[in-house]
This record gives sequence, structure tokens and C-alpha cells, in this order.
Amino acid sequence: MTGRRYPTIRLSCFGAATPKHSSVESIFSAWLSGEAALPFPIQQPRENLWGRLTTQAITAALPALEDRKGCGLILATTKGDMHLVEAWMNSDSQPHGSSAPPLLSDNVNVLARQFGLGGPTMVVSTACSSGLTAIIEAAMLVESQLVKQMVVCAADVAGGFIQDGFYALKAITRTQCRPFDRQRDGLALGSAAAACLVTSADHPQEGMRGPSVLLEGWGISCDAAHLTAPDRGAAGLIRAINQALAGMDADDIDAVILHGTGTAYNDAMEALAIQHVFNHRPHLTAAKGFLGHTLGASGLIETALAAWMLDRQVVPAITGLEDPQWPELNFVRTSETGVSLKCILKTASGFGGLNAAVVLGN
Repeated sequence: MTGRRYPTIRLSCFGAATPKHSSVESIFSAWLSGEAALPFPIQQPRENLWGRLTTQAITAALPALEDRKGCGLILATTKGDMHLVEAWMNSDSQPHGSSAPPLLSDNVNVLARQFGLGGPTMVVSTACSSGLTAIIEAAMLVESQLVKQMVVCAADVAGGFIQDGFYALKAITRTQCRPFDRQRDGLALGSAAAACLVTSADHPQEGMRGPSVLLEGWGISCDAAHLTAPDRGAAGLIRAINQALAGMDADDIDAVILHGTGTAYNDAMEALAIQHVFNHRPHLTAAKGFLGHTLGASGLIETALAAWMLDRQVVPAITGLEDPQWPELNFVRTSETGVSLKCILKTASGFGGLNAAVVLGN
């Protein structure tokens, strides 16, 4: 062991919501049960789904707040509340140029006012790595002592615009999302919001609910190999993982929650990165076969699931995986209980070659 960076940041008070589930615990239990993501068609939301999901998620992160006026908010998202943009595009006023489309910054300001958060606000939109990037941004703000507490919320709702985009890329499964399977044929989209409270590791924990985790390390990179496809050589993801592992031995990682979209190139890139970084066989799992791809929300909601994994000492299986294309890797095909988990690596990758990685410990 080469030694570990002293963790200075704690993630706690995790909240998460999907159209079907209203808490991280409920989502985690469904993942353990092997529930699969439903394929298309996705219907255009008839309710304010964005508002409902973000409210449910953020509410869970608030009980341990000391000072709402001093607490900041970071919103992580790929497309924001696209339902509002689509409504603007279809409105009578839009062709005449008499109104402007809703902005991502509008979303975070509305949420900050809704919950009385008066600290710094920002939007992080780094495609599907947005959730992890926002956690890292919040951690750096707290570590710099510019603010004592930050709430991070990550949210995306899948509607017609997003569905059409992924159809155009031929990235949508016609059957079931099967991450890392030889027969995988694409991703399934999902809608979700997740939130957590970011504080210093030694901050008093009064009011904190549910499991919390220490942020042991983090890394961000951009390989810029292609507008939508990842670097086939995995150089960007490898760099982000190595940054997150700085001061640690790779053998300290007990499990990895991979991005695991179920698309041909993403899964191959991630498998190559794991082969390059690790000489041992950490447990490898992924949640998108169950949750669907929730875009900018995925990194944070899967970080919340990592907290439950560490708390319960269990590794859920990769939903949909039957015949791994890389049998030499330790993909979890049947949920494993009673395992020894001390450190989990969470990775995320997005369009434009954006990569992020965090190491989580208990």
C-alpha cells in the first residue's frame, strides 16, 4: 500500500427519486431484486415531473443544514427541464422571436429560491458526467472554506427531444439494456433526480439521515476524441481514475460502479480502462440495466447507491448481464452479500470525451 489521501469531505443525506421510486433505499432494494429498465416508448411528461423529482431529492438533503442562507446549490444536468424548452419551441411566440428559451441557470435559481438556499449557485453541465463533476466542484468549494455546506442536485427527465437524439445515434436498445453483455444493443433512457449534502469530514453530523461516505479522491479529464463516441483507447477515463487514486494503491478498491450504458463503444472502453488500471479483480457492477440512463443524474444517483453498498456490504448484480464479453473481469452477475467493502470507485463518461471518477470510503 502506498498510503491514502486523508479524506476531508463527507457526502451525506442522500435523496433520490424516479417516476417509480421515491428514496435511495427503495431504488437500492429494487436494484437488488433484479428489476429491469423498461424500453421505449417514453411518453412526454404530462405533469411537472422535473419539479416533483427534484423536490423529492433535495428535501432529503436538508435536515442537517445549519444555515440555509449560507448553503450553496449546484445543479448537475445534461438538458435541464427540457419539457419547458420543448413547450417554448412549440409555442406561438417562438417563431416571432418575442421570447427567449428557458436557460439552465433558471432551473438552479428556481430551486435555490424554493428551498431558501442563499449561498453560491451554479449549473454543471458536462453531459453524462455532470453528476460526478458537480460533487467534485462542491467538494472543492467546501475544502477551500469558501462555504461550509453545499447541496448538490442532479436531474434529467427523458422526453421526446432526448429520445429522438439517442435514436438518431442508433444508441437505443430495442429489447433490454445489457451492460457488458455480448448481445448488448444499446441503452434505455430513464428519468431521475438525486441530491446530497457536501460538508467537511469533521463537520458535526447532527440531523444526518441514512448512510454517509467519505470522498477519498477525485479526477476529471477530457479526451476530446469525438463529439459523441469515447476514446477507443480509454486514455481519458484511465487518466481520471488515476487522478482519483492519487495517494492510494489501486488494490485498495474493492468494487467499481461503472458507467455501463450498454452501448458497444462505451462498455468496451470501460472494460479496457479497468484492465489497464487494476491488477486485481475488484467487483464490477453497473446500475443502468435497472435504472436506465438518467444522463446528468446518473453519476450522483449511482454515488448514492454506492453509499448503500458500503453500508450494507453488498454488491448488486448488473441487471441484464448474461454473457459477459470480457469474462476475465469480475462482473457481478448474482448479487453478492457479506462482502468486505471499504472503498468503491465510481466512474462516469459523457459526450465530448468527458470523464470523471470518485473514490468513496466508509
